[in-house]
Amino acid sequence: MNANIIAADDNHQIRRQRRNTFGVIETIGPDDHDSVDVPQTLGIRKDPPASSTVASVPAKQPKCGTRPRPRPRAGDFDELTQAVLDAAIGEYRAIICTQDPFPDAISNQEISAQVWVNACASLDIQIQPTLEIMKLITNRAAEVRGRVKSTARCIVPIAYQLSKLNEDDANRQIVVNLLTKNSYLYRDVVTRKGCLLTPVLPDIVNSMWFKDREDDGVAFSNYFGSEGEAIPLQTVALVCTAIENCLDEYHGGAFKDIAFTSSAYRARYAACLRYLEDFATKTKEAAIIPCLCHNSSSLAGIKHVRAHNAPQLWELLVNDLEAESATREWEGMTFSDKE
Repeated sequence: MNANIIAADDNHQIRRQRRNTFGVIETIGPDDHDSVDVPQTLGIRKDPPASSTVASVPAKQPKCGTRPRPRPRAGDFDELTQAVLDAAIGEYRAIICTQDPFPDAISNQEISAQVWVNACASLDIQIQPTLEIMKLITNRAAEVRGRVKSTARCIVPIAYQLSKLNEDDANRQIVVNLLTKNSYLYRDVVTRKGCLLTPVLPDIVNSMWFKDREDDGVAFSNYFGSEGEAIPLQTVALVCTAIENCLDEYHGGAFKDIAFTSSAYRARYAACLRYLEDFATKTKEAAIIPCLCHNSSSLAGIKHVRAHNAPQLWELLVNDLEAESATREWEGMTFSDKE
């Protein structure tokens, strides 16, 4: 039977001795990683930024009263922790919408840890987050996707003439036509003319992120595009996926609520993104994307929030078989500066 013995060396360092299976006593120092217990952490940087002069403080536990609540809220924490949490959640939402709308568990933890560090740095304070705080951040992924879906649901049925009052067969046929070869991306679904000129995409983008000065598209313009840059393609793919979710709700004819969950739509989002990236590559020489991005406001009749660094909209793209047709369609197209 093995026995562990704790001892101190001449340098007052704690060392541990144990008897191995052969009866020989082994001395294990603090640098032997196979025997030292390493505490689990949240992966958050514990040292403050080099420019910070504020000492690190632990986050106070939420104020839950006499009866514990299983799900703490942001308002349960002290004001300083709330300020850091608000800043972290805002940046987290921006990253989810512009970089990784459907993150896996590891990516989600990395994103939440980074935005917490960034929020602490921006406020010149270091607060060690708890697991409850991290959950309050990561839970916003599903929340922001739900907001995108809700925004799309207000626009998609009207734009494509879907109604709960329609006959089931009518709704079903409309949805089939729209989802066939991504026809919902065209201005004219029947003739498949006006590739990427559907007003539904910019309507959702602006209603979701650029309606007010406080919206994330303006507040976090460094993520959504600033100084004439285009909104990231991931954002467009997210909107396309939300549109498809809204169309799926009428796929059977009668309206049926379908949750916009990660498990159900992560693969659809990836397919939309590949589709758009493929079109971007195949129409690069035709400069369709820069043209659309530069003229998107006048083209779609979009009125952005007049804020400094507000982006000039988004990039839009499509598929190989339609690349040549789209190139011909966009050749010689002129745009008016009138909104």
